Amino acid sequence: MDCLIKIAGEIVKPAWAPISRHFGYLICYKSNIEKLECKFNELDALKKEVQIKVDAARRERLEEAKGVVQTWFADVNTMEGEVKRIKDQATVISNNCFPHINLHYKLGREAAHHMETTDDLIRKGNFDSVSHKGPPPSTTDSLLFNEDYMIFDSRKSQEKKILEALKVEAVHIIGLCGMGGGGKTTLVKEVAKQAKKQNLFGEVVMVTVSQNIDLKRIQTVIAESLGLIFEEKSVEVRAVKLADRLRGTEKKVMVILDDLWEPLKLSVVGIQLPEMAATCKVVITTRNKDVCDRMRCREIVELKTLSDEESWSLFKSRAGDVVESPTIRNLAQKVARECAGLPLALVVLGTALKDKSSGTWEAVLMRLKRSKEVDLPGVSKQVIQSIKLSFDFLESEAAKSCFLHCCLYPEDRDIKEEEVMLLMAGGGLLADVETLNEAQGRVDLLFDQLKACGLLLQGSSESCVRMHDIVRDVAIQIGAAADHAFYVRAGQSLTEWPRTTESEMQNCRRLSLMSNDIEDLLPDRMEYPKLEMLILTGNNRLSSIPEMFFQHMGSLMVLDLSDTAIKSLPKSLSCLTNLRVLNLRSCDFLKDISHIHKLKRLEILTLDRCPPVSIVPESVGCARSLRYVNLAFKGAYDSSCIDNFFSKELPRFHRLEQLFMRKFAGSFLELISLRHLTHLFIAEVADLDDPLSHELVSPRSWPNGLLKFCLSFVKHEPMYKFEQVSRGLQLMGTKPLAVWVKKLLEKTILLVLIAFQETELISINSDIPPLVFSSLESLSVDNWPKLTKLLDDELSLQEEIPLSQLQQMVIKNCPGLTNLIPSRHCQRSMKKLQDLDVRNCPMMLELFPCDEGARDITKLLPGLIYLCLDGLQSLQIVLQPFQCLPNLTVLAIKNCGVRYVVSSEMETMAILADPFPALEQCTIKNCREMSDIIYPLASLQSPFFFQGLSILSIVSCPKLMHLFSYNQAISMQHLTFLHIEDCAALEAVVISTENKEEAFASTSTHVVDRESYNSPFPNLNRLWLNGLPQLTTFQHPAALPIKWLYLKSPCLWNCPKLQQRLLGSGTPGHEQDLYTRWNETTDIAKRRTLFYI
Repeated sequence: MDCLIKIAGEIVKPAWAPISRHFGYLICYKSNIEKLECKFNELDALKKEVQIKVDAARRERLEEAKGVVQTWFADVNTMEGEVKRIKDQATVISNNCFPHINLHYKLGREAAHHMETTDDLIRKGNFDSVSHKGPPPSTTDSLLFNEDYMIFDSRKSQEKKILEALKVEAVHIIGLCGMGGGGKTTLVKEVAKQAKKQNLFGEVVMVTVSQNIDLKRIQTVIAESLGLIFEEKSVEVRAVKLADRLRGTEKKVMVILDDLWEPLKLSVVGIQLPEMAATCKVVITTRNKDVCDRMRCREIVELKTLSDEESWSLFKSRAGDVVESPTIRNLAQKVARECAGLPLALVVLGTALKDKSSGTWEAVLMRLKRSKEVDLPGVSKQVIQSIKLSFDFLESEAAKSCFLHCCLYPEDRDIKEEEVMLLMAGGGLLADVETLNEAQGRVDLLFDQLKACGLLLQGSSESCVRMHDIVRDVAIQIGAAADHAFYVRAGQSLTEWPRTTESEMQNCRRLSLMSNDIEDLLPDRMEYPKLEMLILTGNNRLSSIPEMFFQHMGSLMVLDLSDTAIKSLPKSLSCLTNLRVLNLRSCDFLKDISHIHKLKRLEILTLDRCPPVSIVPESVGCARSLRYVNLAFKGAYDSSCIDNFFSKELPRFHRLEQLFMRKFAGSFLELISLRHLTHLFIAEVADLDDPLSHELVSPRSWPNGLLKFCLSFVKHEPMYKFEQVSRGLQLMGTKPLAVWVKKLLEKTILLVLIAFQETELISINSDIPPLVFSSLESLSVDNWPKLTKLLDDELSLQEEIPLSQLQQMVIKNCPGLTNLIPSRHCQRSMKKLQDLDVRNCPMMLELFPCDEGARDITKLLPGLIYLCLDGLQSLQIVLQPFQCLPNLTVLAIKNCGVRYVVSSEMETMAILADPFPALEQCTIKNCREMSDIIYPLASLQSPFFFQGLSILSIVSCPKLMHLFSYNQAISMQHLTFLHIEDCAALEAVVISTENKEEAFASTSTHVVDRESYNSPFPNLNRLWLNGLPQLTTFQHPAALPIKWLYLKSPCLWNCPKLQQRLLGSGTPGHEQDLYTRWNETTDIAKRRTLFYI
């Protein structure tokens, strides 16, 4: 019997396990839900940790989250919704009088299954790295900006000739040659602009080569435009990598190599022509036609000078109406003729003579006629003389000094206004200036004057300028004269200290060896008795300086050793008793700066982006004279050395005006007691006493005297690029704010509010003064759980229009927020808003709620260009009916509950307008509820949408069965790139009929007149389809093979059911140029009978 029982037990055991498991679902459903909640809390904590890493990578390294990380976030968000649903259902059934067995079982089982999924997500969430480098922002627009470009017949014909040559398949390299100052760079920029406009190239890259060829710099500029980041140092390895990228790029690239002085072997850079002619063409500019011949340019365009009529027109546009005066007109025409038709001479001289008297015009004409030959290869004497005359006409010595200091920089380099200010202020060259802020204002004014004279050009940003290469050459000539004594060898690839004559050493006052390759070959000591300024920045191989190197440089006032590899400062530094400026920025290996304690007159000390060294010694003799201190060290570090130093030496910094620090954990209230402080930048204030809620003991003029500031009072959340913000605050709302903070808020233009836990809305009764909202340019709100309204009605009705200056707004992690701002307030405020980013607001129902019964078209936010919506699970539609964002160009919708983008379901279709008339780029990702792009499908009577759309990307929308109707698709003339990925239900991209159900019910081939048939998206040139298991046809019903004249590289993966023929060219001769990539499971042989590849 025992044996039988044992056998029966063994038989029952396998069957009992699943039975007991299912009983467990029913009996233990509450404990399962509790366990699931605990597991999810663990997952949620991990999610926050990963998000911190992603945000840090984005802030500090401009990196993007990896695709696998983004997918993980989406899965976690989905799980969050499931957990909330289970908890809500459990709450409902727990309140019932009678037990609901079926629901208990169902919830218990779901909780158990979700626990397994949650465990899996926790395992997957332990990423080794969360980000990768993203492509840099396109510089094409700034590159092609041609200020005051004038179209002349002579230039128009040459421009047309180059454009036509770019269209010829056999022409790979085009040369543009002509005299220096003849306008080659200006013309080639206009060619690039037109080539981009005509869609001849997807990317334009311009590199100034100049006399000293820097292969690595050329490679880097080209690579960055293609999203390629070099980690290799070898030119040869980088060339191979760049060549691979140019071969495989989806967009055709035009490379402009400006100002070549000698032939350049393109293959050494990584441009292999004619092999990669299909994806890359090169245009060079040079003063020497022989360079074009030796580089085998198939088309050479020689730039002639302007005609007399064109010269007079350009000259008159710069000199102004004064040239029409009867006493000056004849003189002006003669001066213009002396410029010999060279644009640079005409522009510079015309600007210099604007509003001058007839006597000045006569003197200039005389000097031009008597000018002697000068030695600048490829540059006419007229150009050189016009620049020298313009220099002589500068009204002040300060303007002349500012101009000459700009030639200390290498050719074609951005020159920062602040750097020139520090050089001139430290060198005592700004008379009658008492503060650094006044000095900055004076230099800003001088830069404006020099730009107005044509001697300086606008740089890549508002705070930078550049010098034309010929203007710089002439400036160096002027600076080399005895009365200025400049010696400039910047950017010339020097590997050792330059050889100079005894006379040069004895008389030199300013020496620039910036951006060279000088190594540890400095002389033991150098005798420069009159030297006032020495610039060695950018010699990153220089690791040591001889101990007695500075012994005989007693007059030195400015020393720049930034971006070098020095480890310590030599003993002879203490001999520089007149030193005012010491720049050690980005000295990555610096460990010892002890010798600065004897620099009693030092005013400006820069140590930013250095490793956290022992800041300054225990007793710093220069503390009493310091006016500018930058201690923004790189990386994470213990700030105690800084804090201890300031706590001991703070009273002695009575002249300090500007202070920059990355982290400060000392007494902030003592720090701000410095009465001369006008600039204060601290990325993280970690004062344990919470200074935000404490009043100043002796407020004096602070913060009224503070002109620029950027302060973050959020621990472990340093403000990104804090030193570039002019007036910014980052606050955490833990306690009521002190009066001094509210005063500072009134000056703030960039405001970040984090974790204001108890406040339900931003109102005039809260800690934030109402005046703040009329001056803000950037607003970020983060982790505000009780926030239900962004602005209350009382604030929106204030006399000062709220958010009237706002340009950027970020709202994230506000779970109680149901809308942004009512549409009626949008029409009054936020007219300057350009960027709007809303993330992780799961209860957001609508963005801009409108008044009930509104029927008129409402144009909102006229300045808005970029809109990103991410993690808005309750949002079902982007805009309400009749709302319009008239100038929106980029729209991104991710992880939202949006069901469709545009609603065309209206009683009166005649009044319906496109809500996004200017939209160019649209990304829709991980929108699980989206069933339509346009709902319902646009009928023949309705207006068409997305007329300007050029790029459309749709990823992970599992309910989407189609994109557009046929009529809508053929109207989208500007669409060039279509990307659809991981849409499990998608059966067709385009539906021919207006009724979706009828379209998918149809099984017969639709008969269409071949002559009248137009392919959808007629200008498509890039098509990516991936992970579409149900896609059977591109257009349903399949009418004719779809033909795109411009499609070159269709990329199709994991579309096993796709059968419709897609042709990438109108002529059979081009069909072999197309390629299609498939995964291993695809029947390639079968596909090749259906696609032309």
